[in-house]
Formats: sequence, C-alpha cells, structure tokens
Amino acid sequence: MKKLKLIFPALILAVFATSCMVEDETVEYDQSPYVVGFKNAVAAESYFVDEGAVLKNYAVDILGGDDGTPAEEDITVTYVIDPASTATEGQEFNFVDNSGTLTIPAGATFANFPLEINTGNLDPNVPTELILNLTSTSSDNAVISALNDQLSITFVGCQSQVDEFTYDIATTRLSDNGLMAVSTETITMTTVNNFFTMSTGPYGPIAGNYAGGNIAAENGFHFVDICGEITINSQGLANNSYSNQVFGSGSVDPDTGVITLTYTITYGSGNQLFQTVYTPQ
Repeated sequence: MKKLKLIFPALILAVFATSCMVEDETVEYDQSPYVVGFKNAVAAESYFVDEGAVLKNYAVDILGGDDGTPAEEDITVTYVIDPASTATEGQEFNFVDNSGTLTIPAGATFANFPLEINTGNLDPNVPTELILNLTSTSSDNAVISALNDQLSITFVGCQSQVDEFTYDIATTRLSDNGLMAVSTETITMTTVNNFFTMSTGPYGPIAGNYAGGNIAAENGFHFVDICGEITINSQGLANNSYSNQVFGSGSVDPDTGVITLTYTITYGSGNQLFQTVYTPQ
C-alpha cells in the first residue's frame, strides 16, 4: 500500500502539469492582425528613348494574419518618400494620387500603387531612385510588415555597355592568384540590362570540364548592369542547379568594353572568391 500512496500524487501532478502546458500553448490564430506590405522590395524601370508617360503598378499585399480570409473592411495604408530618395516627382515620375495613401478594398487581398514613369526624363548617365516607406494603416486589425515596409524603384536611362560580343576570359582564384580558366565565351542578354555568362569560376563551358555535365548554359550565372555598375544577385551555382550560392559585383570599362566581375562561390569547406576578366575580341 505504501507504493500506491506514492503513485497517486505523482499521477495528479502529471495531469496538472499537462493541463498547464496545453493551456499555455493555445494560440488564437484568427485574432492576429492582418500584415500589410509591398509584394516586392525592389523594382527597376529602364528606358532609353522617350515613350512619354508610362503607367506602372506596384502591389501592396495583405501578406498574412487573421484567419487567412480577406479583410471585411477597407484598409487604408499611409506612405511617405524616404529622405534617401534621389529621384524627383515631376522629373522621373509623377504620382497618380498625391494623397499619400492607398486603400486595399474590403474583400480584396491587395491594392496597386500606380506611378507614371516619365521615360524621356531619365538620367542617361546616373541611375536615380525613389524609395517609398509604408508607415501606418487605418485599421486596428492591420499592421505594416517590418520586412516589407519599403519599396525601392530605380530609374535607368543609360543603356548597358555590355554587348553580346565574343570575349577572351581569364578567371583567377583570388585567395592564391591561381589561374582557374582561360577560355573564349559569349555573354547573352536575357532582358534589357540583364545578362548570362557561360562559366562560373572553375566550372567552364568546355565539355568534360564541369562535373555536372557538358552543357555550357548550365555553367553560367546571371548579372545586371546599371550604368556600368554590375550586380550579381545571389543565385544557385550552375544556373540554380546546386545550392552553392554565387554573388558579387563588377564593372564595365566605358572605353575598352572590358568587363571585370568579382564573385564568391559558397562551399561547405569555406567560401572562395574569384575574379573573371572579359576582354572583347
């Protein structure tokens, strides 16, 4: 009987502890506020001839919150121009609505932020930028997303000097100045100011020179050129075939057309920094 006396209090304590844990973990998901923000954080508007005023829309979405259904009331969102903006209203752009607000209607999941691009007024030498910040909402049941509260729109009036030439290339591993590849390649333009290479670091377009296969297009990476400044946005190695990331930057010499790209390839054993120089033939 002495054993039973010890067991019963233990059972009572276990039940009590379980009851407290369940109560503490209960979450009322349908009572959380709607989260509102820009669908995309960046946008680039590239025009090299005067096409007049072109209307563009940038989405402000309900990104989550409540029970997943659209709001039953209008959500009015207030925005301001960030002081870091370099573009000017009346020059590169015009607001369609100068109220400083936009409204996501009841029953909808997003609203478009309209903007007129003055294509004939973009700077042909230097890109400018409009930065918009969402600041507040009209609803007690909606908040601005801390991660999606800003939109940066870059206006590009200078056409890329990168061309679909054939280039002599040399790739160097910068940690020890080891020459990784010497080859001849063609850079492909995918869209305006966006390009794709044929190799990445030691992974070249020559058949048998790449462990994943011998298709040249699988070995390159994408980059964007805005007025001679090149950005290699983070992307998977070999055109996203592998989880290893490739990212970096570069430049174009306006006189010679020589392209210099410096980029990192991530490896489990440690990242490696490479530099590839493209010289037009």
